[in-house]
Amino acid sequence: MKKRVLFIVTILLIVSVASAFAATPSLFEIGLLNYYKLQDLTDSDFAAYTPGLRASVYINNWFGLSGDAILSAPFNVTGDEYTINLSGDIVFRAPLGFFEMYGAFGPIYTLQVSADDIALEAKVNYSGRIGFDLNITPIFGVGVEALHVVSDIPALINGAEYDLMGSTYVGVTAKLKL
Repeated sequence: MKKRVLFIVTILLIVSVASAFAATPSLFEIGLLNYYKLQDLTDSDFAAYTPGLRASVYINNWFGLSGDAILSAPFNVTGDEYTINLSGDIVFRAPLGFFEMYGAFGPIYTLQVSADDIALEAKVNYSGRIGFDLNITPIFGVGVEALHVVSDIPALINGAEYDLMGSTYVGVTAKLKL
């Protein structure tokens, strides 16, 4: 019993000290996104990797704006056509020192890029994401997040059948924080 209490007290002390020395909340972040759709993970289709970039600006400690560019899988073998999802989100975060939770939502636009043409689809999708970061150093953090894309909100409200596994991305993020 004493060993268990000593272990718990030691863990709490380490977390408290790490939180005290962690970076103050960042004003600007740039990060790499590494996503897979839930359906691709359950199918063990690791070739359907979806990379992305994110830039975020924070107005205060808990509120900010972010923009993502996510290159959708599957990639064309010839490499002459790509689908890029562009999003702009409002972000709410809880910076707790070493640990930082966040949630965001906003519109997503689909951009089709080929050798001959660039086309922005007229339809607007919406996304919501939640996640957390571990601030490893004052300027570097890693995190885990889930991103869900909703293509038709009225149909979802009216009870239409919905592909949750094909519309939800999970992944790991790496961020530089300034």
